[in-house]
Amino acid sequence: MLTDNIPLKKAVAWNGAAFKIPDAWEIDSLDLTHVMISENGSPRTEIKWTESSPSIPFEKQFRNFMARSQKLLKIIIHEEPTPPFFLHSNSSFDFFFFSWENASSKGVGTLIFCRHCRRLTLIRFFCLDRFLPASSAHGVLSSFTDHPLTSRVSWQLFGMAFSTPENFRLSDYSLKPGYFSFQFLSQNIHLTVLSWGPALFLLAEKTLVEFAGERLPELTGLAVTGTCDRGNYLEWSFRQGLFKNAGRLPFLSSYSRFTLFRIGHDKQNNRIYGVKIDSPRAFEIDLMKGSILGG
Repeated sequence: MLTDNIPLKKAVAWNGAAFKIPDAWEIDSLDLTHVMISENGSPRTEIKWTESSPSIPFEKQFRNFMARSQKLLKIIIHEEPTPPFFLHSNSSFDFFFFSWENASSKGVGTLIFCRHCRRLTLIRFFCLDRFLPASSAHGVLSSFTDHPLTSRVSWQLFGMAFSTPENFRLSDYSLKPGYFSFQFLSQNIHLTVLSWGPALFLLAEKTLVEFAGERLPELTGLAVTGTCDRGNYLEWSFRQGLFKNAGRLPFLSSYSRFTLFRIGHDKQNNRIYGVKIDSPRAFEIDLMKGSILGG
């Protein structure tokens, strides 16, 4: 299954997990610790992970994770030897290969344990047509990483590509037709990445300023303009109290939040992108510089 190695170009990065897939494959569904990849509505690969505790022996966590996975996915797993010539560039990974089956389908897969971050990841491939190109499976596995290799975490899905500082965790997200939202949190600093589309339709009868005001009614003051890799943007910076006119009461000033909001029209991708940063301390301009609309 895994002896060929044809590089794949389409990248997926979600909540720490990153890998590459064939161009025809698409994200079908996901949650915080799970991604399902399909081709024309048929499943091709599924990736699921969990964080292991250093206080519990690995063997026990391994058995529990495998038992839960079989029950949750409704499959039976059979241990298989490591495929000939299989190599991975990350020496921190331990691989356990298997075949799997249920009443309607079957396939192959692997369980990966990372000794660096102690994440357990199950990757299974579907052999619906009794054939899975070796290059596809090998490409997914050889490109797989389960933690950031730099100080930033990559996010690549549904045409979006951006990064966040590694100390921010994903706290919430929404994926609706024409609107994506990702919310991150670190020490009471909120970072929100937004995407709307198609931009030409949304901006057909209004300006970007008007669109921003409709989506974020709390915007106050005038916007400054700037330019980044995705084109021109507008940026607001303002201070918000607990309620209107709260800033006039000195004892409530410590509860104010500093808000930065940047919005831009990416004409090439026909999307409107937004980044909103709320902090209790100051305007976090450095976070904005490293965002999807950063310079």
